[in-house]
Amino acid sequence: MNSSNWENNIAIAGVGLAAAAVAMRLLSCGFRPLLLSRGLPEIKGVEAIPESALRLFDALELTPALQMADGFWVEGFENAWASNESAIRPGRYIHVERSSLAQAAIAMVIHQGATVVSSNTIAPLVVEKESVRLMVGGVEQRFAAAIDATGRSALWSRPIKRHQRQMAQIFSTSGNENLLRGRIVQFLGGWAYRLGLPDTMTVGVVSSHHTSYEQVQDIMRESLCLPSTQLHLLGRRPVSPQWAEEPIQDRRLAVGDAALAYSPIAGQGIRFALSSSLAAAAVVRTWRDSPAERDYATQYYRELVGAERLRHLSNIDSLSVNQPPPSTNPTQSSFSNASLPSTVYYTGQTKMTGLYINGLIKYTEAIALPDGNLVRRLGNFDLLTMREFCIAPRATASLIEQLRGQLLSQTEALYLIRWCLERNILSTADL
Repeated sequence: MNSSNWENNIAIAGVGLAAAAVAMRLLSCGFRPLLLSRGLPEIKGVEAIPESALRLFDALELTPALQMADGFWVEGFENAWASNESAIRPGRYIHVERSSLAQAAIAMVIHQGATVVSSNTIAPLVVEKESVRLMVGGVEQRFAAAIDATGRSALWSRPIKRHQRQMAQIFSTSGNENLLRGRIVQFLGGWAYRLGLPDTMTVGVVSSHHTSYEQVQDIMRESLCLPSTQLHLLGRRPVSPQWAEEPIQDRRLAVGDAALAYSPIAGQGIRFALSSSLAAAAVVRTWRDSPAERDYATQYYRELVGAERLRHLSNIDSLSVNQPPPSTNPTQSSFSNASLPSTVYYTGQTKMTGLYINGLIKYTEAIALPDGNLVRRLGNFDLLTMREFCIAPRATASLIEQLRGQLLSQTEALYLIRWCLERNILSTADL
């Protein structure tokens, strides 16, 4: 790596999926990522990736890694959290072994030009206002920015905070083609899940205390609907929500679990690893290409991680009153076609903020949602267009026709109106 031209050099600590994702995005923006590996083995296990997360793989050009890692499509997910009777959560999921996926993604970024350096340790950072310095192979190098993708270790992003304290015992057992669908259950003192591939199955048992082998066998048979079989312990790891107090500081950013480690009960860890990597790369690119937007880009990333943390902790707290885990797939709006009002008008509230737009962070107008989040687009649709269309009360049928003129289908137009009504962007003008 050419240290004399450091403005495009980016140091990335870690070689997991988040490290690969941010490296791939930075490569496409003309940066030169250097990935630092400690060579530590990762606990293996099957992950379930909802179909809705595939757009992130596409955006990061990492979709081939799913095929390289032998990802397997599975229909639905069994939720038996609140009772012994499971409900099938609809939707398709890709089941994939997590370490195989990370290795495939890292192989892709190396092929695209990233450099990986292995060492027993990763040196601490010297963070400056405009750059960072780091010892690599006994030589001090300077970088435009540093990305912490070391997972829960958060080597460059401490101090960290934790919510509750739970550990997961991760087991593997033989695959069963009749039990590929994931399943989640509660038991006295904790919860458990299973996720299958044709040739292997992962069983996770989560509790604040150690669960004996005999208890695990009982949970498998009675709650996970698995026959008693030989289990192989893959390892134990913390699974409580954890976050960096400062996910971004000067020229250092944390992504994935280093920024915010989800409880696996939410099924959102991989989605956040990808989305935070996409956002972090946009922040670094903004620092280089639009220095006037630097402070807004920094604020954007800090607020993005903060909003994710508050949402996740709220979901975790809801489980204490026996609510089922939140869905990892979008749910259908409560407004049916028949219940749409005949007339609507725009009532959204806006504020100026930094937003992700075409790979950069721009200071622009956004709509404030009731939950405190800010949004500008739903898919490819600019939501502020609704202000232009409905500044005065508008017949819903007429609005649908105008939306169809924006190349939305009938179904998409109806969904968009329902979505806006539920979030007070539109309100009914009916008497």
